[in-house]
Amino acid sequence: MEELKEILKGIGDKNGLEISLDENGACTLELSDGRVLLIQERALLGELDFAATLGPVPEERREAVFTELLAANFYWNETYGATISWNHDLEEAVIMYPVNLAAATLEGVETIFARFLDLQSVWAKRLAELIAAEQDDDDEEGENDDAVNDPNLMIKA
Repeated sequence: MEELKEILKGIGDKNGLEISLDENGACTLELSDGRVLLIQERALLGELDFAATLGPVPEERREAVFTELLAANFYWNETYGATISWNHDLEEAVIMYPVNLAAATLEGVETIFARFLDLQSVWAKRLAELIAAEQDDDDEEGENDDAVNDPNLMIKA
């Protein structure tokens, strides 16, 4: 899709990045702060997907942390339409957001790109806090840590 190439080039130009899809319709970007973002065209679905890792979850913490992440995913309540999932191969939590290409414009996709990067940053921090809160709970042998339920940690509209 020629329009998609132009959209990605425009986003790249504005952000100092070279964004072009390979023969598989994918592009991996390593950002200056070390974050890695995957951009993947799924032509059959008419969408462009943004995906980024949030970080690993220690095996002993997964049940509690995954429960929190699943609750945040419910009706995308705290993810603004993005989905948080588990990449078994990487052993990391991942956040993904699909963009419908039918009516995509440079400005629209650029806005989604910027918001996705912000959302990934917020969720990577929150995941680390959830893991730390769970570790604090274990260290204190069952004492309640209110950090997990702190409304300031949650993404709200």
